[in-house]
Amino acid sequence: MQRASRRPRAEASENDAGRMFVSALARGLDVLGAFRAGDRALGNQELAERTGLPKPTISRMTHTLIQLGYLTYEPRSATYQLGARALALSYAALANLDVRKAALPIMTRLAEDSQLHVGLGTRERLMMLNIESCESDALIGLRLPPGSRVPIATTSLGRAYLAVIGDEERSALLAELRAHHGDDWPKLEKAIARSTREMKKRGFCISIGEWRNDINAVGAAIVPPNGGPVYTLSFGGPAYLVSQQQLIDKHGPALAHAARAISAALGG
Repeated sequence: MQRASRRPRAEASENDAGRMFVSALARGLDVLGAFRAGDRALGNQELAERTGLPKPTISRMTHTLIQLGYLTYEPRSATYQLGARALALSYAALANLDVRKAALPIMTRLAEDSQLHVGLGTRERLMMLNIESCESDALIGLRLPPGSRVPIATTSLGRAYLAVIGDEERSALLAELRAHHGDDWPKLEKAIARSTREMKKRGFCISIGEWRNDINAVGAAIVPPNGGPVYTLSFGGPAYLVSQQQLIDKHGPALAHAARAISAALGG
């Protein structure tokens, strides 16, 4: 599901980010962040392509991360996998997410009732990171496991996020997306504006074959009443099973209701 494309990076130097910014640490975290759900192992070339870092830097970073237990090395294939310390961090982060605890029972019911994939995500740079998934019993459907990333600009998950964040964050993020998408941006910008209007009017937005031409989806936002990170929910499935009208009449209102219920639970 994921492309092995170069990861969008924030080009920050010590001068740009201030004296407290540790560039070496940032590069090491970029290497860890290059791994995607479904990756069995990555070599130096793939890590260089995904992070934008030169190979000599990749070699130094991977050596250090192996010594610290965040990566393991397979000599026969000359590839790396996430190590036990990286896995421990990810499990600790998921276990302590209040939104995941509040959302999971509601997401499970939605998946069972709709026979569609239900995802919970939040922003990770220019992507939306899937932090929880509930799958239906249907043999055919969308499969996006936790750890998967999808684009912000073309998905209902991402557009719901853009519609509810603060003006300052939105302006900065739209500028990054404009630079990233280049000639495709005018079309995407119009679609994002349409999704924002949908969110204000209905509490959900739809994406009809815009991320993948065979997938239709709807997104809604979870905004904690006491502040904190914004999360988004999505329903999705094959276009031949999920029509635009079904999203508008049935699945969208159900998802918006679920998002409001989770938001309320986080304020309790």
